[in-house]
Amino acid sequence: MMTAGLQLVLLAFAVIGFAGTGAALAVARGRYVSDGEYDAGMIGVAVMMFTFGSLCTMVGSGLVGVIAFGGVMLWVGYVVTAQRVGLFRIETGWPEETHAAEPQQRT
Repeated sequence: MMTAGLQLVLLAFAVIGFAGTGAALAVARGRYVSDGEYDAGMIGVAVMMFTFGSLCTMVGSGLVGVIAFGGVMLWVGYVVTAQRVGLFRIETGWPEETHAAEPQQRT
């Protein structure tokens, strides 16, 4: 029987594995975009991190957890790193500031 503490530790390791996978894929894509060549080392790191995250999740929560938990963590890792590498920008869309009309002086 597995305790809740062991499940949390396994899922914490899975977060590291899946987020590392997304980051490695973003770096590999960034290098492909800038240099035009595939980075086999980063692809290898992504495969290794994905395997590690998948195994931790499978033991902690099962196959459905790999798809649900792993997919979200991989996506977050990719988006954060790709933005950092410069593949794209996420803008917040703050509303433009409206300037109050300057008070007019009465003469």
